[in-house]
Formats: sequence, C-alpha cells, structure tokens
Amino acid sequence: MRVLSDSAGDLFGFSSNDLEIGVQKFASGVLAPAIWEGYRKAGTPMCISASEANNAAVERACRFVQAGGQLLLDSGAFVYRDNPDNMPWERILAVYETVTQAASARVTVILPDVVGSQEGTLAALRLWGNKVMAAIGSDHEALLPVQSGPKSPAAFVREAVMCLERSIGGLALPSNAAAFPAENIRQLADMPAEVPHRLHFLGISRNSRRLQDRVFRLKAVWPDAQISCDAVEHRSLTGVNRPITASRAAALASMWDEELNVWDDTEDQEADTLVLASMRTRFPYLDEDQLSAMLCTQLGGWTELQSKHERHAKEKGPAATTESIYAYASGALDAS
Repeated sequence: MRVLSDSAGDLFGFSSNDLEIGVQKFASGVLAPAIWEGYRKAGTPMCISASEANNAAVERACRFVQAGGQLLLDSGAFVYRDNPDNMPWERILAVYETVTQAASARVTVILPDVVGSQEGTLAALRLWGNKVMAAIGSDHEALLPVQSGPKSPAAFVREAVMCLERSIGGLALPSNAAAFPAENIRQLADMPAEVPHRLHFLGISRNSRRLQDRVFRLKAVWPDAQISCDAVEHRSLTGVNRPITASRAAALASMWDEELNVWDDTEDQEADTLVLASMRTRFPYLDEDQLSAMLCTQLGGWTELQSKHERHAKEKGPAATTESIYAYASGALDAS
C-alpha cells in the first residue's frame, strides 16, 4: 500500500486534496456555549460527547437537531479509557434518547464501546447495545466502533453485530494508531456483506495527512464508501499569534471601540463602584471621602477606564469567541 507523501501532487489520477472532497466533517469540542454558537451560525455539523454534556448542552443540541442541524452523538468512551467501569451508561442512554427524539433529521450515534478492548466492547454491546438501538429508534444511524485486538476486524464485527437485534448503519474507526493502525484498514475488505460501506473516523481532522492516508487506504477496499470524521479543529488555531485568537482579539477591540463611542461615565454607577473597590485595595490608608475625591483625578479616570475595559472583556468575551469561531467555520478567516 502506497502512503501519501507531503506533496499535494498527483496520486494515481487524483491529488491528496481530492481525498478530502466528500468527507463530512463534524466539529467536536463544542460544549462551551460561545464555541457552539459560532459553529451553529455557520451551519457546521457538530459532535458532542454524551458523557460530558450537561443539561444546558443537551438542550442546545435538542434545539439544533430540531431545526435540522446535523449532529453526531459520541458516548465519550475515550474520556473513560482508563476506567471504563465508571462509564455513566444510564446518563449516556438518556442523552441519546432525548436528543434523537427532538430531531427533525437523522442523527448519527456511536454505539457502546471500550477503547482499546475488543472484549470490553463486546461486553458493553451486550449490556447496552440494544438499549441504545431502542432509545434512538429506526430513523437514526448507529455506527459500530471497531477495536483492534486478537480478533481480525471482520471477526470482531461479525461477533459484535450478533449482540444487536437491529442492523448497524456502518462502522467507526479510532484514529489513534495504537487503537486501530491505518494498515488494518485493508482488512475491511473481509467485512460481512451486510455491513454498509459507511465509515466514520473518530477524532481526526478533515485536513490532516493522517486522514488523507486513511481515506486513500479505505478507497482501495471500499471505493463507494461514505466517509465522515470529527475533530476539535479550532484548538490548533488558538494561542499566541494564532488565527482564531487573533480574530477574537480584533472582534473584542471593535466591540470596545463601539462601547466607548456611547459610554457616558457620568451615568455609569457600576464603574464608580468598581473603581472605588480597586482604589481601596491600592490605597488602604485613605478614607471614603479621600477615595471619592480621587475619582476626579487623572489616576481616577485612568482606573475607571481600566475597570471598564476589564468588565467589557468579561461581558463581551463570549460574543467575540462566537464571532471568531463563526469566521473560521464559515471560511471567512484565513486559517493557513
């Protein structure tokens, strides 16, 4: 099997960039409300971990799928890879059921598994697989996670589907090389005929060389495969001098300029309260009359402006985050 190089050149009649065409991306790492809203505004398919989603996140997901948004529900097994016995399956089942019942379009659901363990996954499927199938109903897509181990992928899948009373919608492969090495993809050619050629790569960026390599291998055995992936793509674009962080700072600065244009410091009692609190800390030896008099000095004016800016950053920060994520997800931000 030939592996992709770093070149975007021709590969048997197509370029490495061509491999990404048709791969559906689900944005994960979206549980923070401001990040979620940025992706939602851009119309991006999203992925949430049921074990990590609080009630507010579940409610957002319900509104999203009710409006026709595309969602992937993962159990969050990766979070519990070191203590799978503590997986909150009852909670996960409830989230799966609540969200899929609210949906007006098909939701993709990852079936129970134990990361890195074929036997653990089979045990989880026997206990929870049919409960998940019953909870989500027949209108939604259930994908079977495939783990590496002593059994071949095909043998594992044959045994796994025997645990279920309903057909699966396809497979999900871990993107970690230790959990499922890329070279094992060729063994998908041995899958039972009833397994749909539908595959989701868990936790891998749409734009990464690792994905291109896996898609290239997959197309060799399943040329007609329907492919998707999920990843926290925005994380690599945050930090000092990174595109999303810079976009957020610019959005916050623009909001600050707009706020200064309409700010009337004579009517901002909250600002006065914050300034007095700051000055009490800096000048503990001054009494209240002296502190009030200091408000009218240059130092008081500067402290008031600083306090106002700190309050602005706290209040408008989420909106700036949403704007920067939206710019990235909509393609308006140069993320190169």
